Amino acid sequence: MSGSESVTPGSLIDLLRQSIIGAISTATAPGKWRVVVADRPALKIVSSVLQMHSVLEQNVVTIQLITRSRQPYPDMDAVYILVPCADSISRVIDDFRVDSRTGEIQHRQYARAHLFFTGALSDTLLAHLRSSPAARFIKAVAELYIEYNPIESRVFLTTPSEQPFYALYSPHALNLVSRDLDAAADRLLSVIVSLGIRPYIRYYRPSPSAPYEALEPSLMSGYGTTTACPRIAESMAALIQHKLNDYYSHEQSNTNNSTKRPETLTPSVVIVLDRSVDLYSPLLREFTYQALVHDLIDLDRGNKYTYNIESTDGQPQSAEAELSEQKDPIWKQLRHWNISEVSQTLADQFEKLLKDNFGIQAAKQVGKKLTVHEMKAVLSELPEFKRLQQSYSLHIDLASKCLEIINRNSLAILSDFEQELVTGRSMNGGFVDRTSLETRLISLLDDVDIEDGDKIRLLFIYLVYANGSSESDRRRLEEVPQCLTINDKRAAVNLCRLGVPTDREEEQFEFPSSSDQYRWDTVSEPENGQMRSRLVPAVKCIINEQISDTLSTDLFPWAKEAPPESIPKNILNINATSLRQ
Repeated sequence: MSGSESVTPGSLIDLLRQSIIGAISTATAPGKWRVVVADRPALKIVSSVLQMHSVLEQNVVTIQLITRSRQPYPDMDAVYILVPCADSISRVIDDFRVDSRTGEIQHRQYARAHLFFTGALSDTLLAHLRSSPAARFIKAVAELYIEYNPIESRVFLTTPSEQPFYALYSPHALNLVSRDLDAAADRLLSVIVSLGIRPYIRYYRPSPSAPYEALEPSLMSGYGTTTACPRIAESMAALIQHKLNDYYSHEQSNTNNSTKRPETLTPSVVIVLDRSVDLYSPLLREFTYQALVHDLIDLDRGNKYTYNIESTDGQPQSAEAELSEQKDPIWKQLRHWNISEVSQTLADQFEKLLKDNFGIQAAKQVGKKLTVHEMKAVLSELPEFKRLQQSYSLHIDLASKCLEIINRNSLAILSDFEQELVTGRSMNGGFVDRTSLETRLISLLDDVDIEDGDKIRLLFIYLVYANGSSESDRRRLEEVPQCLTINDKRAAVNLCRLGVPTDREEEQFEFPSSSDQYRWDTVSEPENGQMRSRLVPAVKCIINEQISDTLSTDLFPWAKEAPPESIPKNILNINATSLRQ
C-alpha cells in the first residue's frame, strides 16, 4: 500500500483496499508476475481507493480493460476483477477458446484465470462458466463483496442513480425504484460482509394513520397516489434481509468458508431509515467546517476546490486541492469543528509552523552567516514547509470565504430563526409563539436583501415545522418571496412524498399523535456562544435509544427477528465511530 494512502482504524476505505490487494497478491505464487483484468465498473471501484502504482506493486505487469483488445500474456496468470454479469462471463470464456471437436486450444489469452467478482455470482452464471471450454483454465472463483462506494472512512453511498430522490419517491419513476432498491441492497450487503458482522435488522415504519404507504414485494403499489410517502425503509429492510438469508445459505454450504458462517460473525444491529424520519437536518444551516464548505462553496466533482497560490516568481497561479481525509490531514482534523474554532486553530497552527521553521527564523537573523549544517537544515525543511504552507493557505482561504459569506448574507441571524422554528425555543431557552414565528417568516420572505435560495430554504423548513399546510396557505406563502420558480413550487407540493401533507383542508390542521411518526427531543444547548445547530438530528437520538434499549418496536420493528435473549437487544456495532453531536 502506498505511503500516501493512510490507514484509519475501522475504515471502510481500508477494508476495500485490503480486499482488492489481498485478491491480487494471493492469487498466484509469491514473486510471480501477473496481469490484472477488469471491467469498467470494477475498475472504478478499484481506482476509487487505490492508485494504480499500488496495484502494480503487487507484481502486476499491467492492468487491462476486458472490453478492449488486449495483448495476450499466455505465460502469465490473470487476476480478473469483474461485476457478476453475463457480459463479463462471456468475455472471460472468449479469452480461452477450445475446438469443440478436437479439444485443441485455439486461443489462450493467459496461462490461467483467477476470477474475483465484486458481488454475488448467480448460480446460472456459475453453471455457464463451469460448463464452458474455459473451465479447464480457471484456477479459482471467489466473491469479494466490494460493491460499495466509500467516500469517507465511515461514509458510503449505495444509490446507483444520479437523482436518487426522484428514482425512489416519484410516482413517475416506477421503472427505476425496483432497480435502485435492489442495487442499494446489494451494496449494503457488501458493506455488511466487509465488516464481518451478523446484523439484526430494524427499520423505520410509521403507523398506518400517518401519510405513508408500504411498498408491496413488487415495489409498485406504494405509488398509487400522489399524497402518500412510500415506505422506502420497510422495502429496503425486506430486500436486505432476503439477500442476507441467501448469503448465509451460500456460506453454510461452502465448507471452505467456515470463518464466514453466521454463527462466527459479530452480532450487530443495522437500522434502516429513509429521509422521511428527519426532514429538518438536510434543510438547516450547519456551522461545522465540512458542512459549510459543501453548502456555500462551489466544489468541482464534490470535493475539488480551485484557489490561488503564489508561484516561485511571486505571481498568483491557480491550484486545485482535493478535500479528502485520506490525503489532507488538516481537513481530516478540522472538518467536524465549528467554523469559529477552525479559523482560530488555523491561525494558531500556521503561526506555529512559521515559528518552528528553522529556515524562516534563520532568514530573520539579518547579517548572520549560516554554517554548512544550518544551511543543510534549511534546505531539508523546504519541501515539507512548502507542502504545509500550501495546505494551510488552502484552508485559511476556504474558512475565510465561508465566514465572508456568513457575514454578507446574515446567515447567523437566519440560522437563529431556523433553529427557533424547528425547536420551538429561542436562544435563551424560552418557548416561541407560533403566530410570532409566522409573522417573522413572512417578513424574511419579503426581505430583498436575503438570497433567493435562503428564502426557499426557510419556506420549506416552515412547511415541515407546520406539518404541511392547506393549499390556500401554501400558495399565499409561495407568493411572498417572488422568487420561486415552477420547479420550486412543485418541490413544495412534493414534500408530501416525504410525509408532509401539503394540500390539507383547514379542518385537518392538527398535529398527528406522537405514535404516528418518530418524534424526539430536538433541542441541545449551544456551546460557548458558538454559531451552531441546536437541533439534535433524529439519527443520533435513534442510536442512543437503541443503545439504551428504549427504541420503539412499533415504529422500528425487526425485519426478521429480535436478537435472542443471549444477545442484548441494545447491541450496536459502533466500534471506532464518532457521533459528532
